[in-house]
Amino acid sequence: MILTPDGWLMQCLGLYAGTFVQEDVAILTGGMLAVKHSLPVVVVFLTLMAGIITGDIIIYSMGWTARKIPWIQRKLINNKVEKARHKIENNLVSTIVLVRVVPGLLFPTFIACGFIGVSFIQFILTSTLAAAIYTAIALTLIVKIGETAVPTLGYWAYVAIFALGLLIIAFKIIKQRKMVIADDMGSGTPVIVEETNSETIIGNGFNGMPSLKDVKKKVALSEKIPSFVFYSPVGIRWLLLGLRYRNLLLPTVTNPLIEAGGLWGESKSRLMDQIGSEYQKWVAPFTTIDVPEGRDVELLIADTSAAMKKAGLSFPVVIKPDIGWQGYGVRVIEKEEELRNYLPAYPRNATLIIQELIPYDGEAGVFYSRLPGEEHGSVISLTLRYYPHVIGDGVNTVAQLMSNDQRTRFKLKFYLGKESLHSGLPEEYRSYIPARGEVFRLAFIGSIRVGGLYRNGIRFITPEMQERFDEIGRSIPEFYFGRFDIKFKTLENLRQGNDFKIFEINGAGAEAIHVWDAETPLLTMYKELFRYQSTMFRIANANRRRGFKPMPAKEFYSFTKQYNNLISNYPASE
Repeated sequence: MILTPDGWLMQCLGLYAGTFVQEDVAILTGGMLAVKHSLPVVVVFLTLMAGIITGDIIIYSMGWTARKIPWIQRKLINNKVEKARHKIENNLVSTIVLVRVVPGLLFPTFIACGFIGVSFIQFILTSTLAAAIYTAIALTLIVKIGETAVPTLGYWAYVAIFALGLLIIAFKIIKQRKMVIADDMGSGTPVIVEETNSETIIGNGFNGMPSLKDVKKKVALSEKIPSFVFYSPVGIRWLLLGLRYRNLLLPTVTNPLIEAGGLWGESKSRLMDQIGSEYQKWVAPFTTIDVPEGRDVELLIADTSAAMKKAGLSFPVVIKPDIGWQGYGVRVIEKEEELRNYLPAYPRNATLIIQELIPYDGEAGVFYSRLPGEEHGSVISLTLRYYPHVIGDGVNTVAQLMSNDQRTRFKLKFYLGKESLHSGLPEEYRSYIPARGEVFRLAFIGSIRVGGLYRNGIRFITPEMQERFDEIGRSIPEFYFGRFDIKFKTLENLRQGNDFKIFEINGAGAEAIHVWDAETPLLTMYKELFRYQSTMFRIANANRRRGFKPMPAKEFYSFTKQYNNLISNYPASE
């Protein structure tokens, strides 16, 4: 088949027009044309970019026009545009970049850019760069997959690629509609909310923690992005680092004596047991029991009681999986009856941790790093973690307060028990009216998964804290990169390296969770995640040179599959 400029022209016009209807469909179609050699890839890319840029300018112009003409303003300016306006004012560049991949946000955001008078030059340069990166990545993936599949599958390769593309597009459309519905549900009758004294809050719910007085309980844009989208750049960079170091699974020797280096699936009890005996005083007392197949619940309760007695533990205790993630399966057990309800749902042939309920409100993640061969390591991240909560006004119920608070409304399904892996609040608690200034806790776990509030605490790190965690970190054999999750009495005591208890240790897969502070700009988040990722590969490479071998791919696959099966079968967290 001979391609002529006239043939190109009609196809290019079709692609150009297609970008106004649905950009993703246009990109998918363009990729298929490139695979079939109907159009050169460069021509496809330039045509798509021309259409996308034209569309962006039109939307921006609509917002600009709304500033001048009242009836257009009434038609276009709504709650979504107002929300986009606040995000743009906080961080223009990262907002424009992200709306390319997050469904339902591009139109109101670009309307807001024109309406509030964002510089057209700055707008068009940023949106063009974002569109170019997104389009180039999408086209490359479609073409590479097509070039690989077509010689083998023939016609069916086109069908498969197009079907996969349509599925992704359908997912984005459904996600967009869900966001619209959620937004509509949150726009009902306002609830009365009075200002509360922040010092009362600290004295009534977060003893020893820094004041929340100047903290906005907002939901960061990064939290709204689906995980597979958010972590795509991290995954791509992992591939690049893997190619650079000639092994994609090199990080499995970051901490060579921990399962898979601690990327995931590591035994929490084994890690805590490995802390040197002179530093065990910093670990919250715990014991473990095995839950074998076919073991009767009453016998398991007897096993638990015997283990608790031997370890000097008594109710209430925290019960949690030995192999865990993001607080899945974690609960406070007040009495034996609650244990009887929990144990039947726990996976068989797995280990369970029973740990002292630490009597401190302060909670933090302390990230530690040390290069092999170095005498000392350092604390490179400190994150203060506030459990999900609402603050009473003496008027509204917990349910009303949750609906009115931006952060709790975002995670409302967890508190209402509509998430299968989280138990939610009983109805009697939802109808409770907290007193003015009273902090009402919505979940025991403080994970961001259920709406925990994270604050970057790097400024609070002191030489005394560095020394304490370096001692603990060096006491663990071959431990170089990971996070200590702790409870502490007061921040000042923690800064002196005192009055804290470690309740969990995470290996190489742990994030330096300070990046999830809602005030952290998105681009800064990626910069920090990339920096920690580079450190992890550098440490793992040093360990490989020392003779440690990364986990084979087949073994890693089986290990990961087993881990995922465990996580999805844990009892609901609390």
